[in-house]
Amino acid sequence: MYAQTLVLDRAYRPHKVVDWKEAVIKMFGGKVEVICQYDEVLTVIGRNHLSTFPELKRALRQVIGTDAESITIHVPAVVVLRKRLRSFKAGVKFSKINVCLRDSFSCQYCGTQLPMSRLEYEHVVPRDQGGKTVWENIVMACTACNSRKGNRTPEEAGMALLSVPRKPRTLPLSGPRIQFEGAPVEWEPFLQTVA
Repeated sequence: MYAQTLVLDRAYRPHKVVDWKEAVIKMFGGKVEVICQYDEVLTVIGRNHLSTFPELKRALRQVIGTDAESITIHVPAVVVLRKRLRSFKAGVKFSKINVCLRDSFSCQYCGTQLPMSRLEYEHVVPRDQGGKTVWENIVMACTACNSRKGNRTPEEAGMALLSVPRKPRTLPLSGPRIQFEGAPVEWEPFLQTVA
């Protein structure tokens, strides 16, 4: 059984990946609409169960739009949110994902764009020279550039920063960084929009 569900925003762009159980809860809560399902059947709910659980019958009526004699529920593969998302994060906290968003998932020395797992915090002013782990002193760097710079300032290492690190007031919301290899075949049409 597949353990994850791809969640799309209202423009059908990848928003995040959630556990399939969370997707089912959102589905019955009316927060998402199922676009694509896995072949695996979660359950078959027959007439007897529907008549003894009026809440379930009402929830199903909201999801499928009519009363049903029975319903077969499959594991959701892809769902789309029913509500619009904000396009910016406000009140930005210092974290690796937020520094990556600020730096466009790019090394701030060579400009190479990489997944978050291949980027490292880089202290512009090294810690042993009094540099702190704060917005204004941290940039994302690839391993090669981080090693080359070593325990020196960019000037001492002869390396130029592509941008001056600052604390952002807002950040754009970013879709998930999904590894294309190994993604379920049901996700493929929606991942092509971010390739």
